Amino acid sequence: MSFYSWNVIAKVAEHRGITQAANLLNLSPSAVSHMVKKVEEELGYPLFLRERGALTLTDNGRALLPYVQNYLKAGSALQEESQRLKDSVEGAVHIAAYNNVIRNWLPVILKRFHEKYPNIRISIRQSNDVQIKQWIAGGEIDVAIVFNSYFNAPSFIPLHRTPVVCFTPGDYVPRDGVCMTAQDLRDLPVILRAEDFDQETNAILSGAGIPLDSVFRIDNDESCYEFIRQGFGFRITAAITYPQDDRIRRYPLENAPYRTIGLITAFPQYISPAVNLFRKETISFFADNNLMNV
Repeated sequence: MSFYSWNVIAKVAEHRGITQAANLLNLSPSAVSHMVKKVEEELGYPLFLRERGALTLTDNGRALLPYVQNYLKAGSALQEESQRLKDSVEGAVHIAAYNNVIRNWLPVILKRFHEKYPNIRISIRQSNDVQIKQWIAGGEIDVAIVFNSYFNAPSFIPLHRTPVVCFTPGDYVPRDGVCMTAQDLRDLPVILRAEDFDQETNAILSGAGIPLDSVFRIDNDESCYEFIRQGFGFRITAAITYPQDDRIRRYPLENAPYRTIGLITAFPQYISPAVNLFRKETISFFADNNLMNV
């Protein structure tokens, strides 16, 4: 029998009836009656005598009631202590992520996390793949939200899959009006990352016969998009970085790859309770918001 079933039995015994117990438990009388009957069937003997619209305990019921009450008190104490321990969890979580992750997702994740675990301290660092990889190797962070294409670590937990697309100035339209082709990519310079580690973008440009010696090597998202707004060039990157700006358009690429963003733990064999709770909260956020598509 469940804790809840015994709680129903105790309420019926206390109020000597189904209706009042049902009102207190916010259940229908038929549901309470069914639960009492089910408990009695599992025990193999009746707990109540039904006389003149009232229920009184049988001899077995009276003998069992003190144990039921002690069980319910112990269960309530267990729930209260579990809640107290959860609220008193302490520690620190050092997080690294890209700019778009920090802007779009982390504020909500951290708000949810702080409401549940107010005593866990959070620190956040924003940077690119090269710097984040150095922080992970040096143990300066506990967990990072990154693309697997560059990290490819055994501890990677996939969360969200997004296509690689092309961002263009607002007045640019590809030749077919729908998709960027190799020919379209030659119309303007491509703005590349400051560090030459974006193998997916490099492969797309090489396939289009475009040299990788771009005059634009910029790592800051907002700076890249400002150059696009002014009509200087294209940017090839993950769709999740999309800025809400009418002066920038997003087009799919022919045969474009996908990138998977997820969680990497710096030292998964030594993960702390606080870091583990943050990982669970992040996974829950992606699942609750229908972002988990991997």
